This record gives sequence, structure tokens and C-alpha cells, in this order.
Amino acid sequence: FNIDHVRRSDLTMTVTGPEGFEMKGGSSLSMISRDPLDLVAQAIGANHQYPDGFMLFLGTMFAPTQDRHGPGQGFTHVVGDVVAVSTPQLGSLVNRVTTSDQAVPWTFGMAALMQSLARRGLL
Repeated sequence: FNIDHVRRSDLTMTVTGPEGFEMKGGSSLSMISRDPLDLVAQAIGANHQYPDGFMLFLGTMFAPTQDRHGPGQGFTHVVGDVVAVSTPQLGSLVNRVTTSDQAVPWTFGMAALMQSLARRGLL
């Protein structure tokens, strides 16, 4: 998997709601306005240092236009929605929508990762 695969990736997005709502869409990274390497070049340099690397999220050209709760009401997520972003080369990223006060706390951070790697002799 290399940068040319990224440039040619076709993404599929789906939203499946607990009430049976379903929306599907897609976009192609070949249609974005700036090359991924140009975006990387803008993110690193003398004024932007990332000693541990960084993640570049390119986004999608998909914008939901399907009305959800009635004509003219547009789209909004509801608790319980299952959102999937997929591409055949990498698989799927799937998340369930919830509120921050109901989400499982994020307790495994960088310190825990380093401790886990050290315990397993992987550092």
C-alpha cells in the first residue's frame, strides 16, 4: 500500500440508524483538490515539528443531503447510529454514535501504550 493507492482510493460511507434509517454514499480521493503529499509538505517543516509523527485525515467529499426526520429537515446523527467508512484496500472504520457523557472513558493513552510495549519487550 503506497501513496498512489491513497490517491486512487474510493471510499464508501454508510449510516445505519437504530430506527432503520440508512444512508449510503461514496467519494473518490482522486477528486480532492490537493495532492496528499502537498498536504503533508504543508504540515511539516521548520515551523511544525512532530517528533512522534502525525496522522493526516484527508476527509471525504461526501456530504449528507438525505432528509432524516421529514422533508426539509436535513440530516443529523442520532444516538445509536452506526457509521462506517470503508475502502477495499484498508477495510472499514466503524463507530457507533453516542454522547460524550455516555461514551466509555478513554484510559489507554500514550503512557499505557509505552508501558505495554515495554512489558512485551517491543521497545
